[in-house]
Amino acid sequence: MSTRQIRIAELIGNLEKLAQLIDLHKQTTRNASMIKQYEFKRKEFVDELQGHFKPLCLRLELTETA
Repeated sequence: MSTRQIRIAELIGNLEKLAQLIDLHKQTTRNASMIKQYEFKRKEFVDELQGHFKPLCLRLELTETA
């Protein structure tokens, strides 16, 4: 595996963990500040992932969850 492939896998894993944390906080603590921090980090990961996909002519779209 190339370093780019490894980083893409890491980013996807991080996005999965963040999605779980966001859902957890929305359902339990409802801590808006913490949720915003996780959502900001998620956007950073998506932006980096988009950079890796751009040479492949692929684009990601970040959707908001209910």
